[in-house]
Amino acid sequence: MPRDTRIAQPADRLEELDALRGLAAFAVLIHHALQLIPRYETPAIAGAGWLRYTLTQLTPLRIVEMGRPAVLFFFVLSGYVLTRALLRNGSPGLGAFAAQRTIRLGLPVAVSVLLSVALYAGFAEPALPAEWRERSLFTWLEAPTLGQVASNIALMADNDDMRLNVVLWSLVHEWRLSLLLPLVLLFRGRVALFLAVVLMLMAIGIMGGATENRVLLGPQLHSTVAASLYFTGGLGTGALLALAFGQDVPRLSAQAMAAAALATLALFSMASDLPVYAGSALLIVMARQPGWLRNALRSPLLVGLGAISFSLYLVHVPVLVATMHALHDEWRPEAMAAFGAALALAAALPMYALVEVPSRRLARRVEKRLSRPARRVVLKAEAPAPDWAPEGGMPNRVA
Repeated sequence: MPRDTRIAQPADRLEELDALRGLAAFAVLIHHALQLIPRYETPAIAGAGWLRYTLTQLTPLRIVEMGRPAVLFFFVLSGYVLTRALLRNGSPGLGAFAAQRTIRLGLPVAVSVLLSVALYAGFAEPALPAEWRERSLFTWLEAPTLGQVASNIALMADNDDMRLNVVLWSLVHEWRLSLLLPLVLLFRGRVALFLAVVLMLMAIGIMGGATENRVLLGPQLHSTVAASLYFTGGLGTGALLALAFGQDVPRLSAQAMAAAALATLALFSMASDLPVYAGSALLIVMARQPGWLRNALRSPLLVGLGAISFSLYLVHVPVLVATMHALHDEWRPEAMAAFGAALALAAALPMYALVEVPSRRLARRVEKRLSRPARRVVLKAEAPAPDWAPEGGMPNRVA
């Protein structure tokens, strides 16, 4: 009889994925903090320009230089953990799941937008010098309007309107796509068909104007729909991983683990979204292997960072920009950026405790009330949903 090559882990706790989400959120924080620091000219040394370009564009350091790979990883991880939960517990119904996702993501989003408005009122310098406006993360370029506040909270803004918290562009797509995620259950045992559907939706998005490898939202509201279709590839990659392997992942030998690590580094070094999706899937598989990597990711510090990662993702841009407005005349840019990053980490703690945790509990209660147990599709005996089951989207609690 062939030996089982799959890893069985407790279904209710995936701390290693929680930690990966935290590290990705921290990378986004560092990326945006570095934007507050003026660009230094490359020294006039032979090969210095080539070295700088190679390190920042053609190595995994792209995740800090560009920021985009970390967000793409969020999409893949969200698709994986949400689909894995649906496969285990069954669908509560499209309506119940949509209500849960809307509350779970929407309430923290609304608070982050209102926080940005409050910080603008307290710290914004309307006559900010031009050289600093260029490093303001496209935030507070003008006074917030009621319509802008409403569109940002409702996740219905385009590129020009998403100016109170620019990271919300990713939540637009995460929210829209995750509402239909229970339909993935229709593709159990049909992995190839699911992959074909995902690629077709991506192609439709590109034909609709979503610029491959660069699109965020779009210049108009209808353009954001094309962008959402394009980002089906991110959540779809994670869902595909869960459909293919269920609750477990293949066990990798030491040689396979080394090859996967090299492949992941190479894939994250490419200036293309598709390789990053593939690298993200490999990273998830590697993180779930027993051994030093999983043990390191399960350290209390990284798990704690993962716990507040969604809150950190939501609050860090308004906090960084407020720090820049308040201190740009007083502090050196490097010190100001470091202080702003530390403040963002500190601000994520009350955001997590006072907003994220209550919204998660409310979302679970609403889902339970709206779901119809008789119509749920369950693979195993019904079990209480773990803490990470209703999660996903941008960084938030997995375990």
